[in-house]
Amino acid sequence: MLSWPKGSPWLNQSLSRITRQPLFRRLAWGVFFFFITAFVLASSYLWRGYSFKEGEIASQDIPATRKVVYIDEVETERLRNEAASRIPRDQYFYQDAQVSEQVDQDLKGIYTKIRELQKANLSPGERTIQLRDYISQVTGASVEAFSPALIASLSDLLQRSGDELDYLESFSRGLLKEKLKYTLRENALPAARKDIAARVAEAGIDKSLQPAVNFILIRTLRPNVVFDREGYNKEVAAAKEAVLPVQRTILPGQNIVRKGEPIDKSDLLVLNQLGLLKPRVIWPSLLGVGLFVLLLAGLLLLYLYKFRRRFLENDQYIILYGLLFVLTLLIAKGVTVLKISTDPEIASLVGYLVPLAGGAMLITVVLDAGLAVFTAIILSVLVGIMMDGQLSFVMVGLAGCLAGIFSISSLSDRGGLIRGGIYVSLANAVVILVMGLLNRTGGSTVFMGMGMGILNGFFSSVLTLGGLPYLEAAFGITSSVRLLELSNPSQPLLKRLLMEAPGTYHHSILVGNLAEAAAEAVQADPLLVRVGSYYHDIGKLKRPYFFIENQMSRDNPHDKIAPSLSTLIITSHVKDGLDLAREYKLPRAIEAIIEQHHGTGLVSYFYQRALESDRPELVAESDFRYDSVKPQSKEAALVMLADSVEAAIRSLQKSTPGRLEGLTRKIIKEKLHDGQLDECDLTFKDLDRIATAFVRVLGGIFHSRIEYPESMINEIERRRSRGAAINQ
Repeated sequence: MLSWPKGSPWLNQSLSRITRQPLFRRLAWGVFFFFITAFVLASSYLWRGYSFKEGEIASQDIPATRKVVYIDEVETERLRNEAASRIPRDQYFYQDAQVSEQVDQDLKGIYTKIRELQKANLSPGERTIQLRDYISQVTGASVEAFSPALIASLSDLLQRSGDELDYLESFSRGLLKEKLKYTLRENALPAARKDIAARVAEAGIDKSLQPAVNFILIRTLRPNVVFDREGYNKEVAAAKEAVLPVQRTILPGQNIVRKGEPIDKSDLLVLNQLGLLKPRVIWPSLLGVGLFVLLLAGLLLLYLYKFRRRFLENDQYIILYGLLFVLTLLIAKGVTVLKISTDPEIASLVGYLVPLAGGAMLITVVLDAGLAVFTAIILSVLVGIMMDGQLSFVMVGLAGCLAGIFSISSLSDRGGLIRGGIYVSLANAVVILVMGLLNRTGGSTVFMGMGMGILNGFFSSVLTLGGLPYLEAAFGITSSVRLLELSNPSQPLLKRLLMEAPGTYHHSILVGNLAEAAAEAVQADPLLVRVGSYYHDIGKLKRPYFFIENQMSRDNPHDKIAPSLSTLIITSHVKDGLDLAREYKLPRAIEAIIEQHHGTGLVSYFYQRALESDRPELVAESDFRYDSVKPQSKEAALVMLADSVEAAIRSLQKSTPGRLEGLTRKIIKEKLHDGQLDECDLTFKDLDRIATAFVRVLGGIFHSRIEYPESMINEIERRRSRGAAINQ
């Protein structure tokens, strides 16, 4: 027997290589979450309840644990079948006049075929075969039905003269018309065929031809009385529908089966309605659970592959999604096993308390709304299975999830999560009321269920609010709520920027406006782009006076230092910004924008100054470029472009629409040719949309103003001076 030696270096290295593969890790996490989901769902089938077969003698009394109103399917079906049997079938037979015409056409076609074959340039055997095939096609008779004697008779028929064929055709058509002149049912067909054979023999037809003539007549003839199956079935369905379902009521404590008595079909039905009947063997159920979860996993993978592939390519997203999924499912399982009341009717409503919407809202905030909708459908179905397949729990869970997802899809603050909980409560209450009316549930039970649905919304909101900070901290997530908090002007870094570098602050606000408009045009994240723009230049806080927008006086410190040193100071604001971002614990997504918003771009002003020095041959372009990373995402690229465009537009003397657009497109083209956009997902079409969005926003900022005539300005100044003198 072959075996791997212990401590085999080759085996250890191979296993190490496999486990380090991203695909292996993702599959491992997927299998882990699959087994947890399957275990949670299968736990509902592990309890072995009563298991009886029809006719088995009950070993004990089994009372009802709760009130149940159910339809006695056995008795209802018996009464409906009884009503259907009273519908007379004979009334639904009618004579079809078209049958006689069709039979005559078939017969005429056969003799026409015989005449055609007589004229064909074929051997006798080939003529016979073709005639056989044609008759088989017309009558539906199989080839095996043609005996050697019949084949010989058909061959003889093909040798007959035209007069003989005319006689045989006239005789045959007349005979079948006579048979179909009156009603001919299916059960009368054998007698009619027997009579046809006798009439052929009496007609004096050559005995060698009789097998062929008989076969053609007998196979062509068919009943002309048709059964109106559709009308009959409609009448039967109406009769069954008229029979109202037999409704039975079982009260708590009422004995369903008694010890020593045989168990019949009705007893099994009641036990099943009460949830007291379980299969004797649970392995089929467990296998079904495993296959069902596998099917759901396959659908989820297909959805992610087709529409959200980026989640499949990131370990963190897979772990986060799987964690949210199984935690929501575990909470659901924990709630469903709670015994909230001794009253069986109230206890059965516990499924309305399952806060599925909390998990769906968390997935919406930290991952994606579309994925949350798909997950909500899966979770609702799983909860329905946990609650013995009751549709009302599926519908309530799904409605609550959808209400929560849609209510926070455009989240503006944490208060939106509370409002989301209110929407979940309302949706739950409405659906519970509707399902109660459909199921004819008692009023008190419906109102109790509506109360639980409202509590469900509250629990979902608390779950979302409580879980979000921990998820953000544990996974480094940049949720929309976190971004909204960072966009508040009262944030420490933004306050510092306003007080210490007001020009940079104003510049960042304008960059945010430009980048946000462009993000909406190219399907990027507008909120991330706007907040990233606010913080992209925070590194300038270290030396604000070295940047032109913060120089209130006319003195420029760069006039007194070498271009290389100026470049070093300017480019260092990226590294300084990253240091500040880490110090203030900004999200990684914001850090990426700070790091990438200049890429490896050239500080062209100081590079040109250096070229104008005494020794330009010693100037290297690489010394005047940012030592950073090119934009890796659409969002970082948009901030880069908006930053460059906003800075350049300030230099325009007359900001006409044409000059604004020309300069904007020129800057975008320069960034493209410089290779700064090579590593992000922007297309040429996106760049055109970005330019259009920039020009639209810039047109609102740098709009033209009315130039007042000098005489009017002098008059305004004169009136202002007069008013000042009067006030004195």
